[in-house]
Amino acid sequence: MITLVRIVFLFLCMVIGRAQNPNPNQDYVESTETSSFYTDSFAYPVFMDNEMHLQGTIGYKFDDKFMIELQNYYDTYRTFDVHKVSLQLKNYVSDKLYFVNGVTMERELDKHGAITAKPRYLMTNGVGYDINNNIMMEVNHDLNFNKSNLGAYGMPSLLSVKSKIKF
Repeated sequence: MITLVRIVFLFLCMVIGRAQNPNPNQDYVESTETSSFYTDSFAYPVFMDNEMHLQGTIGYKFDDKFMIELQNYYDTYRTFDVHKVSLQLKNYVSDKLYFVNGVTMERELDKHGAITAKPRYLMTNGVGYDINNNIMMEVNHDLNFNKSNLGAYGMPSLLSVKSKIKF
């Protein structure tokens, strides 16, 4: 299982890395408007304890109202790393309001050889709102399917509120 997670992570890193390199021979405005695939990523800088937090998304728009996204999160901490892969469906019910449904696998990767907890498998349901092209807000409910209490955030159910500002 860990090999599959590493392969998916490396694939996402390569796709996101290639998306960062501009090609002067291609007109990106036309290709992004006509293509149904899209990518998005961000990373926080390395902190004092060599902590790093990054997120990458690969998505496909079936039409203007329905899309699928593969999201990858990787967070490093002092004693362990957390890797989270999420597959989500988004359905827009209006121009800005959408519903989110999906499944997630979250795994703790220990840095010092200790036995790690079993991966958590979550079902996500939520609602989001695009305030404008650069700001979004989302409220999600994550339901833990197995009994794994992963790290400090291991709980059977989690309600999260998140927002993203692009600039």
